[in-house]
Amino acid sequence: MAVSQAGFVQVRTTGAIPAGTAELAQRKILALLRHVGEPVLFARVMLAMAPDPAVAEPASAWATVSVNGRLVRAHAVGVTMSAAVGELTDRLRVRLDRAWPDQGVRSHRWQSNLRGLRRRH
Repeated sequence: MAVSQAGFVQVRTTGAIPAGTAELAQRKILALLRHVGEPVLFARVMLAMAPDPAVAEPASAWATVSVNGRLVRAHAVGVTMSAAVGELTDRLRVRLDRAWPDQGVRSHRWQSNLRGLRRRH
């Protein structure tokens, strides 16, 4: 298991994670959390790749963020690790928007996609 930190975002990995994926997750989570109006105390991301080749979506990503003491969690899976990280970021954005609707966490680019994500969760 590898652990890396960038600021207050801690990323743990397990399994055969492609190179650069932990940094990708850090960048995406940091970019998302810059738009939160409350103090972010910490952010933890876990990336795991299933060793079984028969698993349809072997990449899993989890995030736990403490925003002013309130925990916000998200989980996503994907065929590739970058797809799982992208889906994780989208789901975390939706959960932050639900928790603080007046903060405007979402960007204009994502507003059209949020309606579809809200129906699935």
